[in-house]
Amino acid sequence: MAEEKKDEMVPVTAEYEVVDQVDDQAIIELMTGQTIQDYVYSFKQGGRTVEGLTLAGINEAANRRGGIQIEEIDYEEREHSWIATAKAVDTITGSSRYGAYEQLKMAGGRADPFAFTKAVHKAQRNAIKQLIPVPVIREVLNFYLNRKTGSGNATQQPQLQQGGGNIANAQKAAFAIANNLAGPLEGKGISKADLWDYIKRKYGVESRNDMTEMQWTQLSAELKAAETSPQLLDELYERIKQLTTAAQQSEVPAPEESANQETESSDGAPAENTQTQDSPF
Repeated sequence: MAEEKKDEMVPVTAEYEVVDQVDDQAIIELMTGQTIQDYVYSFKQGGRTVEGLTLAGINEAANRRGGIQIEEIDYEEREHSWIATAKAVDTITGSSRYGAYEQLKMAGGRADPFAFTKAVHKAQRNAIKQLIPVPVIREVLNFYLNRKTGSGNATQQPQLQQGGGNIANAQKAAFAIANNLAGPLEGKGISKADLWDYIKRKYGVESRNDMTEMQWTQLSAELKAAETSPQLLDELYERIKQLTTAAQQSEVPAPEESANQETESSDGAPAENTQTQDSPF
């Protein structure tokens, strides 16, 4: 963490505290199914403005760049903390970088239930950031700073979306991770259709075309976290089951169920054909 601040040529302590607080909140929002709010940070320090990307912003910049993935992750439990290390690889250039983070188990005098998750996410953040080209970081940073302050103009935003390549990269990243998780989730009784139902309900969409680039980025981060350790996979499993149970209790038929029933009654085609067409995974 200290190395990142040194690279940005700003005092370590103040920025460390600001970024850590923002990223802690982003991780909690991610793990509890909330919408991530902050992709950038900006504050005054000694007469100058300090700006940078939060954990969520770094993940989005990596998705825009494409080709950056976590190859290894290790963690160690200590008496008062979790230590995680991650290796990020740029599949385009062949470069790799390591990131590490130590997260205290206590926060505000209480046991932090997200301590392990925070350690893993921040280690990945520290590794990934080193591989993102500076122009990509500046592009994402300027976009969200302008949007945050309401000073963005029409010429800036389309620059980030030209050719649809950015959202396509975000989709591909989510698809790849979802396919990697297919086996482990099926071992817990969660099919690809179940996962897609969870995603649709979480983001309030009916098809993958309804999802925004930001939502694909958030989904990638959530799935990547589950891919890194059995504990985070169990947490994803619990969220899927909870949302599925809540939907069943509401007694409102899921869109896939209605579509499957129509298919069976009209032409006798198996329900799984409809699921395959509806699910993007």
